[in-house]
Amino acid sequence: MTAVVSVQSPSSKKTTKKQGRRRSNSLQPHVVEYLKKWLMCEEHINHPYPTEEEKKVMVADTGIDMKRLNNWFVNNRIRYWKPR
Repeated sequence: MTAVVSVQSPSSKKTTKKQGRRRSNSLQPHVVEYLKKWLMCEEHINHPYPTEEEKKVMVADTGIDMKRLNNWFVNNRIRYWKPR
């Protein structure tokens, strides 16, 4: 009886922890443009907190999920919005 052993070099192994579904960390440029346009428009600049209905429309328009949308607004209010 003969055993067959497969040997891989360390450089040929994949180093990713997750296999399968992978998502880019950044949003697509047209989605960012859409969201920044909402955030910076004259109507919302003083109170950049979308209502639940507005969020549902944004999710439908952009194709991102609600959690990513909420995180985007939290991060971008911190980065770009200054209360008056």
